[in-house]
Amino acid sequence: MRDYALSLHNVQSFVSEIQEELAGTQLLLVTTSDPSTGKWGMARLWRSWMGTTGKWMAQQGATMPLCLKADGSHYGSRPFNAEDAHELFTARWLGVDAEGIRLSWAKQGHDGMRPATRGERFIALQRHEEWAGDRGVILFKPRDSEYMQIEREQNA
Repeated sequence: MRDYALSLHNVQSFVSEIQEELAGTQLLLVTTSDPSTGKWGMARLWRSWMGTTGKWMAQQGATMPLCLKADGSHYGSRPFNAEDAHELFTARWLGVDAEGIRLSWAKQGHDGMRPATRGERFIALQRHEEWAGDRGVILFKPRDSEYMQIEREQNA
């Protein structure tokens, strides 16, 4: 199953890709959804998880350089923190869209980024939960969170 971010400027390439997929199979199931960014619940949960992740990584000895010299080498170091985790894992799990535009947890795009959709946020949280579970990092998952609500809907 492939997900597409569809807009007016990429409709033609989308149609071409769908036609290529149909050439390999007789039938495709297509689902559409509103790209709204959903509630702040997933963004708040993400920030909570980044706090836990940042602490865990610092305990594992992860550090960040204090400054970079002109030759690219670093000078000094500081412990890894929640903001470092946010930057690292946002790039890793959200990444960029089909057009190469970086995705953001913010409700509105800024600095050349676009807000991630509700589905993109959910997938990023799932990926991070799996990553953390593989390492024994315990993440807080409120039963009444938007993330758990979507997870229940998918498993129903």
